[in-house]
Amino acid sequence: MREAPVELSVIVPTFNERENVEPLIERVEEALKGVRFELIVVDDGSPDGTAEAAMKVGGRYGNVRVLRRPSKLGLASAVVDGASLARADVLAVLDADLQHPPELLPAMLAKVKEGYD
Repeated sequence: MREAPVELSVIVPTFNERENVEPLIERVEEALKGVRFELIVVDDGSPDGTAEAAMKVGGRYGNVRVLRRPSKLGLASAVVDGASLARADVLAVLDADLQHPPELLPAMLAKVKEGYD
């Protein structure tokens, strides 16, 4: 049986965000209940264990992937690398420090489905 397509890919670039990744992932998961989505954490070689923390909490869910980059290559390239892994046609980018509320994602996705971009 083939898996249903992913509606939304959420890309989260990270660098030294170990303390934020668990609440971020949990808030995204809660906000997007009922939506077929994936969460792609792109870590820029954080020395604080961000990637490991993301993998640990992401392991509770079946839709979280972590891309570990070897060093700090920058925000723009992290977004591009995350987009290259995305399986959905609709992409969202969130800052890991929660300055972008994940709770807005369902409304944004609804607008995209209405034809807004």
